[in-house]
Amino acid sequence: MKRVRWKTKYLAGIAKTDEHNKNLINILNNLVFESNQLEHCQDLSDLHRYIGSFAENMMLEEQQIDKTKLKHIITTEIPLHARNTQACHDCGLCDLLNQQIIDWIELD
Repeated sequence: MKRVRWKTKYLAGIAKTDEHNKNLINILNNLVFESNQLEHCQDLSDLHRYIGSFAENMMLEEQQIDKTKLKHIITTEIPLHARNTQACHDCGLCDLLNQQIIDWIELD
């Protein structure tokens, strides 16, 4: 997993929106840190990359992240396909990501 870099081109110019968007980037970057400490499945890395790309595109096109679409991604993708298979390492990171993003969605 790679960290998501905050870029000035993501700025919406609205302090509340910019702070909220930065918080999501921080959640994704925290997952990178945690994943370096624990063995995890490829599905988690793929989901991280997908959410990072989704967030980047939303910030560039709409200037804020569509919470409904992000919630749909999370509820569709978690539990990960690897869960309860030999590919799952029971690291708990998918649950952590799920909870942190749901908490982020509910903040406003």
